[in-house]
Amino acid sequence: MDGGFETKRVLIITSSIDETATYIINRYSEQAEFFRIDVDKFDEYKFCVGNKGWSISSDCFFIRSEDIYSIYYRKPMLPDLSPFDPQYHLMIQRDIIAVINGIVDCFSGKVLTRPSILRKTENKVYQLMYVSKNGWNIPESYIGNSNGECIKYEKSASIIKPLTTGKTYGKNGWELYQTNLFKEINEDISLTPIYLQEYIPKQFEVRVTIVGRKMYPIRIDTENKVDWRADYQNHRYTQITCPDDIIVKCYKLMDDFNLVFGAFDFIVTPELKWIFLEINPNGQWLWLEQSLKLDISQKIVEYLIS
Repeated sequence: MDGGFETKRVLIITSSIDETATYIINRYSEQAEFFRIDVDKFDEYKFCVGNKGWSISSDCFFIRSEDIYSIYYRKPMLPDLSPFDPQYHLMIQRDIIAVINGIVDCFSGKVLTRPSILRKTENKVYQLMYVSKNGWNIPESYIGNSNGECIKYEKSASIIKPLTTGKTYGKNGWELYQTNLFKEINEDISLTPIYLQEYIPKQFEVRVTIVGRKMYPIRIDTENKVDWRADYQNHRYTQITCPDDIIVKCYKLMDDFNLVFGAFDFIVTPELKWIFLEINPNGQWLWLEQSLKLDISQKIVEYLIS
């Protein structure tokens, strides 16, 4: 108890490698009591879901659904299932996600952000259809599985980008596929839909992070003119101001998508035209906070305990 107010209990759903969760817990431990679930260590917890709610216990804590004030759904990862026969891996993974996401989606308190909302708003098709109908400036785009439709993108400057996370796991470990220049397709893509966009020359990029009604627009100058995420070491960051129409559009999208947090990516052309690329409803932000001494984490925690 502090000043007559009970300390809020916040459940963080994430993975053991999530440095952002560690940062929040260490920095704000006096403002809230945090309980952390690292989904990649699923077997270190006991999950019980029954007629009267759910509980989670470990060697360190025991919590029930009614004990928690809010949930921060961060970056869960699945555990290593190599001890099991590979034919059962997908089924076990689905079952683990069903338990975790079910607990979060059914929670009656605050959640940042519910998996059911993330599943919809992370979808690139959903995003493309929304911005196309709502007057955003966007590149000419194609999502699909037709080799014939790709020909016009082969004849002009274009990029190919991941349709989902761009991460795969195989015998060589994790591989990450990022945005690259597109040249041609030599394989049949009828079972492997792709995401193509025209390449638009840019003066700089912008990451706009929003928490509630607090906006953090950051200009990113980098030597990589295709994907700034491939060139972190050469970045230069500057806080800027968004044009009024961009502010209005971002907040409207947040409301329409039922989001409290969002990370928008734009490119800005030499003519200073803002071009929308995507929104990540669960994007990373810690590196910007630390680079520019921002208060993004404070706004997130304020939302979770307010």
